[in-house]
Amino acid sequence: MLKGTNLEHARVHNLRTVLETVRLHGPLSRADVAKRSGLTPQTVSNLVTELLGRGLLRESGMRQGARGRSPTLLSLRPDGAYSIGLDLDRGHLTGLLIDLAGEVRARVHVERGFPSPEEAMDLVVETVGQLSSEVDQRRLWGVGIGFPGPLRIAGGAVDNVINPEGFPGWESVSVRSLLARRLSPPVFLENNATAAALGESYYGVGAGLSSYFYCYLGGGLGGAIVASGRPVRGWQGNAGELGYLPSGGDGGDHLGRRFDMFRLYARLNQVGVRASSYADLARLVADGHPLVLGWLDAAAEGLAPALVAAEYLLDPEAIVIGGAWERPLVDALVARLESHLPRLRSPLIPANARLLTADLGADAVARGVATIPLQELLAPFPTSLAEAETERSHPYEHPLVAVR
Repeated sequence: MLKGTNLEHARVHNLRTVLETVRLHGPLSRADVAKRSGLTPQTVSNLVTELLGRGLLRESGMRQGARGRSPTLLSLRPDGAYSIGLDLDRGHLTGLLIDLAGEVRARVHVERGFPSPEEAMDLVVETVGQLSSEVDQRRLWGVGIGFPGPLRIAGGAVDNVINPEGFPGWESVSVRSLLARRLSPPVFLENNATAAALGESYYGVGAGLSSYFYCYLGGGLGGAIVASGRPVRGWQGNAGELGYLPSGGDGGDHLGRRFDMFRLYARLNQVGVRASSYADLARLVADGHPLVLGWLDAAAEGLAPALVAAEYLLDPEAIVIGGAWERPLVDALVARLESHLPRLRSPLIPANARLLTADLGADAVARGVATIPLQELLAPFPTSLAEAETERSHPYEHPLVAVR
């Protein structure tokens, strides 16, 4: 249960607690909010009045109560806040504008060859302007951007991309600093696998799981760990980075090479088969093309031991397979994993993690990374007032203070 505090100096924390309580369980009456949050009825009443005035909550009708009383119900006001999520990968940029209720209000998709940092920053700024042109800029709470990992942490936040194969030439580029100079809203960078897992936690199969390991399928292979709805980032912010596990052989080969889509496209082109998208590969799977089926066989054979290792190290409730691939491709891989996993698991382990297919598809990264500004600036501080005091030193003015 979310718990607030009745100390005056924690007003922002309490505002966030009320908002998150309504988001998770609404519509609720004021009395319901007080009961669930641990705040006094008077404190809740004052906070609700402020949130109504700020346009973040709305009164959404009446519910018949005992002895004929009908308490007014509270729900989120969808247009009270907005967030933008951008999925920037080697071959595309997908951007979404979502509202406070998590609904997609606008979408932009650009197919683009690998961009230089300068070209990418221009494209990001242009896309943010396009997506946010129809909304009140004061209510745009942030921009989240998903990149293929690994990423580097600086000053407690993801700062830049250090993936030499996926993004050569970006190693010394502080993406966060560059965009902070060109965009007014806060900028949050995230590993694309973690972003997709967060999207699944909010909007997909992950919403009903206590913990899970997410296997991300895109231009390469990634992974993320989610517990209690939040990512487990690790010391350097790259926990779950599945693609860099050793994959046998010499020369520093790693598991992600088996999932390198651009290498697969090149192999297909060499034998006269034109393919440049996940849709093309899905069609080839449906046609039973031997090269693609063999590629899936090798990918599943390499991935299965890594998933068993994740299962035993982390003890998750489930392993979720998803990402940007077309659903027929995902299903073909999952079918192969289902045949490999039983023979690799120990009979001494009493129960195994469920193998599940993610609900979100090509927009998983953008959906997930769009939730980060709302989650970071809206969800209650996780543990203590000491952390709350630290978080109030966030370099951007907090929207619960700024929005009027």
